[in-house]
Amino acid sequence: MVFSTTAVSSNASGTIMGFFNRHILSIVLGVVLAFIAFNISPYTYKKIAVPLLIISVFSLAIVLILGRSAGGATRWIQLGGLRVQPGEFVKLVTVIAMATYVDNFREKLGSFVYGVMIPMGALCVFAVLFLLQPDFGSTTVIFLVAGCQLFLVVGLSHFLSLGMVGVVAGGFLVALSPYRMRRFLAFLDPFSDPSSSGYQLIQSLIAVGSGGILGEGLGVGRQKLFYLPAAHTDFIFAVISEEFGMIGALTVLTLFLVILVRGLKIAFKLSEDLFMSSFAFGLTILIVLPALLNMAVVLGMVPTKGLVLPFISYGGTAMLVSCIAMGMLLRLSVESPYEH
Repeated sequence: MVFSTTAVSSNASGTIMGFFNRHILSIVLGVVLAFIAFNISPYTYKKIAVPLLIISVFSLAIVLILGRSAGGATRWIQLGGLRVQPGEFVKLVTVIAMATYVDNFREKLGSFVYGVMIPMGALCVFAVLFLLQPDFGSTTVIFLVAGCQLFLVVGLSHFLSLGMVGVVAGGFLVALSPYRMRRFLAFLDPFSDPSSSGYQLIQSLIAVGSGGILGEGLGVGRQKLFYLPAAHTDFIFAVISEEFGMIGALTVLTLFLVILVRGLKIAFKLSEDLFMSSFAFGLTILIVLPALLNMAVVLGMVPTKGLVLPFISYGGTAMLVSCIAMGMLLRLSVESPYEH
């Protein structure tokens, strides 16, 4: 799909294989990192959770100072010929940190301070750094993933409190930003501004609708021909829907649902060990949630958030993090809570 969406566009390498070759390299490196992650004990991450948090804060700060900009956002650091997006790794660190937190303070999470205020305060630090880039999508992901991990232990009342705070904060951020407000209004009625704020969603819906049941065929899609922006990243699911139809789209959705079900089974199996159970649950949500949000954006079910489709969209850092998360989850699948 990356080749199908990029072979018709220009790129830095000057060849039709440029994006494809880089994507394959990311996959190979991602598999290697997944294998390494599989061979590391989950408790190793718990021991270094605090240093990882500190490094994450500094990395996001460095992005704001020395980062490279693209598409109106500053999210990348240039390392020689590589462009790295630290925010993707921060999402993974958030899962590790939250699993460590709920395990270390399990007896105190019933209180509002430990169950809501402290984790919310820590997440707000990352949220501010993400929003300065700006990266509203990553902010949404870390809050939802961490909130799901907390839900396992803090109870419904605290979870609802977190949810209410999140909804109010999200609405406040949208209201304060003209750019986000335009996106939200375009989500409500994209045809009110078809040549500007509603353009991307309209082209996405055209791609999805054009695919029908069986699709137009691999490589035959037309919306990627400079009509649909970000066809190889944020909106690759629209191209899948156009070229493989509803059958292809449902296949992709089913694959992510399989990951969800299997991940939840792993978390349930490890329920005797709160750290490993929360870790497995967080990793599962970290993989599946962005996929579901990406598909929902493509279908016009939620406002555009700038999230790629894990394992499929072009994006080196996102691919590496997805593979590492899968390697960690696979390691947890063979762990026994009775051995620790």
